Amino acid sequence: MRIRTLVIAALLVVLFPVSARCMEPADRVTVVISAGPSWETFTNRDGTGLYHEVLDAVFALYGITVRHEYVPSDRADELVRLGWADMMLCDDRADPPLRLARYPLYVNDYHVFFNKDRIGPWKGTESLRGKEVVAQKGFYHDWDFPVPVRIREMASGVKCLEMVLLGRSDFYVDDMAFIRDSTRQSPRFDTSAYDIRKAGRRSYHPMFNTTPRSDRVVKMYDDGMRTLHRQGKLRPIYAKWGHVYPDFDSY
Repeated sequence: MRIRTLVIAALLVVLFPVSARCMEPADRVTVVISAGPSWETFTNRDGTGLYHEVLDAVFALYGITVRHEYVPSDRADELVRLGWADMMLCDDRADPPLRLARYPLYVNDYHVFFNKDRIGPWKGTESLRGKEVVAQKGFYHDWDFPVPVRIREMASGVKCLEMVLLGRSDFYVDDMAFIRDSTRQSPRFDTSAYDIRKAGRRSYHPMFNTTPRSDRVVKMYDDGMRTLHRQGKLRPIYAKWGHVYPDFDSY
């Protein structure tokens, strides 16, 4: 693991902009850097989307600008570990020294897509027991399922969908929006032969390091989210992008 981290760090020095590696000290924060993939309606490359607009509103409370670096999730994790980005967008669990903010940016159900003849009548999550579940790389883990499953990772949602369509995997697990996007991009298939069922629910939080600067930025994020929620200024952003409004009072 140590060797892998050093190799990734060396590659990032070459691939990642120098400006992003020159982070301001903890006592002077004028720009916050977020990192993660470009996801439609969440982190659109034109700067719009749920995550972008919520974070812009939160840090505007402090006169701070947010800049996003569009990188794969695993690279975003490393950027936060190295201190070259303030937060990764977003995850449901963090391994030390990384940690999740108190308040999520997104809460939603996740679903499984499957061939009805192969799986048989849906019996809830018990139908997943002992089966192979294909997921986008880094998106789902053993702890996301109440029964034992075998997780197989693929590079994209379309690749996951194809594994089920070709009969090479039992289930494709993803957010409903991603499943629908994958089906739009795939070759036509007989939709009546397949089904989609809810597999669970989880919340997605910005992920931070545990440095003094991170302490300050995560506090600004959590305080800002609580303030905007109480002022009723977050709900219109979620409604605009068609996403479920989290029950922030429960966190």
